[in-house]
Amino acid sequence: MSTPTTPSVTILGQGVRAAGLARILADHTLVTVWDENSDVRVQAAVTSAAVILLCTDDPEAAARILTHADPHLASRDVVNLTSSTESQVRQLATQVTARGGRYLGGALMGHPEHVGRSETVLVYSGSPDLFQQHRQVLETLGSATFLGSDPATATLYETAMLNFAWATLVGYLHSAALLRTADIPAMTMTPLLTHWMSTTIAPVISDYAQQIDGRRYPGAEEWLELDAPLMDHLIQTAEERGVDPRLPQLVRSLTRAGIAAGFGAQSFASLIEIVRTPTAER
Repeated sequence: MSTPTTPSVTILGQGVRAAGLARILADHTLVTVWDENSDVRVQAAVTSAAVILLCTDDPEAAARILTHADPHLASRDVVNLTSSTESQVRQLATQVTARGGRYLGGALMGHPEHVGRSETVLVYSGSPDLFQQHRQVLETLGSATFLGSDPATATLYETAMLNFAWATLVGYLHSAALLRTADIPAMTMTPLLTHWMSTTIAPVISDYAQQIDGRRYPGAEEWLELDAPLMDHLIQTAEERGVDPRLPQLVRSLTRAGIAAGFGAQSFASLIEIVRTPTAER
């Protein structure tokens, strides 16, 4: 239950994520929520808070809201949890620091229902002093990882991690679609798949990380020319069973580009040298 000594937090913004933050923080802090339709004066909402959380579903709305608050940002601490581009984040950070405030960019790697769980991943970058001072509040939302002083680093991590999530989930959906053509339910396949990911795929990713950082891709155990025929089999199976083949076709096209570039005897991780280069420059 809140007491007079409880930290005060103002949430600037609206939407399902802002509502999720408010719901969790209300059990631990004094929370004020302000948006463009609020009856609360923005000056009172901003100046009464120990820390301000900016969170909207739209980065343009975040910019508008921060402009409303701009005259009152002197010496304020602002944590931005709005999904944005790097350039948008840098503009907001400059706006806050120009007023003498401190800025911390953040990213919630989950859905609103995940807020408040200790295992939920949140990443931050920007002012290290702000992060340390308000770490207890930030850890109320989930695990809090600080990534450095560049305010846009958290946004770049968010983009990269969403890329990984979507690519992985599309692969899962394609696999489920293949098995459904044989009347195999997704619930039957999924326990085996998640076990395989944790025991085999996750260690492979860790191994690939070392290969990528060292820019050496030994093909002693698996190599592109070994994988390529299996991709042909996957595409043929998808076509025969009436499943959209574009995802495995994309993987095969990247693999063929890797082989053409001289990586045929090297591991699948060598494809980073293909995907990091725009097609027009190959």
